[in-house]
Amino acid sequence: MADELNPQILSEWLAGMSLPERARILNRISHDLTICTREFEAATEPFKEPALVIKMLIGLSELQHQLSAQIGHYMDGEELKVYPIDVFTKILFEKASRYQILPFLRGAIGRIKTRR
Repeated sequence: MADELNPQILSEWLAGMSLPERARILNRISHDLTICTREFEAATEPFKEPALVIKMLIGLSELQHQLSAQIGHYMDGEELKVYPIDVFTKILFEKASRYQILPFLRGAIGRIKTRR
């Protein structure tokens, strides 16, 4: 299921929510992504490609930045001066792809969707 998640599916899911509910869901996705970084700490072997690990960690930070900004706007009740949902979800997936962390993003979204 997680492999099927894409910007359109996330956008459609979020579109049916109130702003506070969207903020809660994005916060849960953000929280789940922070847990993903523990995989790097838990590694038992030295990383074969440290530059890739750094790139991935930067990417996770970029996703956190995007998510926290959108959450803040939603918590302020702002829906018009933020990225439209479809644009926002495309940004998330493009950044995740660029930083080679798409499985992390899809996994986080999938886990939150199933808990809901």
